[in-house]
Amino acid sequence: MNENSTLTSRFNNQGAQTFWESRVHERVAGAIQRMEARFVLCEPSLTSARYRDLLTKQGHPHELTPPFAKNNPEQRMWNAAKQWVKYDHVKRINKIRNVGERMIGKDRGLER
Repeated sequence: MNENSTLTSRFNNQGAQTFWESRVHERVAGAIQRMEARFVLCEPSLTSARYRDLLTKQGHPHELTPPFAKNNPEQRMWNAAKQWVKYDHVKRINKIRNVGERMIGKDRGLER
């Protein structure tokens, strides 16, 4: 399949949408853009909050490696916190997409 046929199918799909479907897609895209912008601003604070959650009650990182290991557990905990925050963000984005699809009626086979 070449690029022109891909563009043609995308154009035909957009042309076949009703006004309601196109409006919902625009609103979902806008919500996702706002969520992405907000995530960029809040990512450091979310990561530090998640890191604090990963710490023990004494304020030290868990010892997940034997004492003779050379790597730093704090850096590993920060990386885990960053990854966890990104995963939560992706889950929120997917929830927005699912709501948009439910509004259109795709998941139930309904048409509005």
